[in-house]
Amino acid sequence: MGKPTIAVIGAGAVGLATLKNLLEEDFDVTAFDKRPSIGGVWEFNENVNYTSTLPTTISNVSKYKSCFTDFPIPDDLPAYLNASQVAEYLKSYAMHFDLYRHIRLNTEVRQVVRAADSTKWQLHLSGERGDEIIDYDKVVFCSGITALSYVPEIAGIQQFKGRVLHSQAFKRPTEFAAMKVLVVGLGNSAVDTSTELVGHAEKVYISHRHGINIFPRYCKGKPLDFHIRRRDESIKHALTAIVPAISRKLHDSYVQKLTKESFNLDPAWRIHPPPSILTHQPTISDSFIDCLHDGLISSVAGIRCFRNGNTVELVDGSIISVDAVIFCTGYRPDFTLTPGLDLKCCSVLSNHNHDLDYESPFTRLYQNIFSPDYPDSIAYLNYWAFTVGAIPIGDLASMAIAQVWKGAFVLPSKEDMNREIYSHYRWVRSLTKGDSVYPGIVQEGPWLRWLHRAAGTGVNENLGYGLQGWIFWLRNPRFCNLLMGGVASVHTFRLFDGRRQKWEGAKEAILRANEKAKLYINDN
Repeated sequence: MGKPTIAVIGAGAVGLATLKNLLEEDFDVTAFDKRPSIGGVWEFNENVNYTSTLPTTISNVSKYKSCFTDFPIPDDLPAYLNASQVAEYLKSYAMHFDLYRHIRLNTEVRQVVRAADSTKWQLHLSGERGDEIIDYDKVVFCSGITALSYVPEIAGIQQFKGRVLHSQAFKRPTEFAAMKVLVVGLGNSAVDTSTELVGHAEKVYISHRHGINIFPRYCKGKPLDFHIRRRDESIKHALTAIVPAISRKLHDSYVQKLTKESFNLDPAWRIHPPPSILTHQPTISDSFIDCLHDGLISSVAGIRCFRNGNTVELVDGSIISVDAVIFCTGYRPDFTLTPGLDLKCCSVLSNHNHDLDYESPFTRLYQNIFSPDYPDSIAYLNYWAFTVGAIPIGDLASMAIAQVWKGAFVLPSKEDMNREIYSHYRWVRSLTKGDSVYPGIVQEGPWLRWLHRAAGTGVNENLGYGLQGWIFWLRNPRFCNLLMGGVASVHTFRLFDGRRQKWEGAKEAILRANEKAKLYINDN
């Protein structure tokens, strides 16, 4: 009997980690991507239907927490990489682990359906080899959370004579030279788009109804994510488990204090009060607030309707005339490739973006990854969102999938999985009372612990407060204190003995990361 065959859909950062981790466990794996190169959103693409960063985009997470768990970002690169540098890093990862020969580019997966014998999945492909149908034992979806763009229906939008587009189609700010542009939204894509337009557009407006938690990349002289130590996270997760309301209030107070210490906010901009950091991703920008102060970007109210010509009426009754509107209004979960798989619950959730009016169906996935109907052959790594880097979390999650599918970690029964799914749904619904949530939200502490347990990293045991944790501390007090109180290096995921592949260079990489981190702190 041959090796089980697995198709990985998507060759971005998470797809590459998934490909590599499954190959390590001796599966027969092929990754597919419709784009001409690997890298996903980090590789700039002119196609307006493909989401990609601009070449000048800067990562929102430092290289210490936005790298693969066994492949550090080189020392000579800055703390925060630009998109081109991230794309090159992903290519070097693929080269280092010999992944290219397992990847088919320029090949679109149009549909994934259960084969007639109900034992395999049929991939309907279209690409350089023409149309094909290939059977696979298992499939992992790594197509990202930014594939299906959403533009809201607003009264009168058909009458608008200017240009209307989603940020997915925003590729070159020079196209908007001498134009008055209205950017809708206040998340990361909206802030990045508006600041990119400065110096090109004649006037830039940013339209929003509610505030945000916004931070610069460096706070108090060090990268933002240096403020999140493993010990702090452990305390937060424990507090959340015991008194969630108090934990949420304390956490919100801390992040709002950090924003106010970093920026001088004008109340007229309506940046604060923000929604809870628990339910809304923070916005990261070094220049947005300065642009507001300098009048290069103007904060305006949400859109009420479009009028004839180029006129837009806002909810506060004011009227502006613009030549283009760019909707930075997010994305909807995309499960259209599996039409025969019912992943939706009957209920819906409030949209994560306050500037829109729609509700999103709750998706029925165990741990936001496994279909309870086919947990042994279908997994999704495109329905979770995290405030730290997607690369190491995707790496960890794919380690968990590999261990489950090789039989080293057993999932609960279908009934128990459905019970946990609906328990998670009730938790999410509790968050939407008077608020909204972003798609793919997870309970951070329990979810990470489950991933580590499924992957068999040894992190829960050696850095926890059980017997094994105390033994590790007694044997390695200085190193343990560094792991808990220093840079929360993702190489810790490969440090301990366990089921997943251990990386012998993990300890050295952790020590080096903490040593190099001192330079950035001193320089800033």
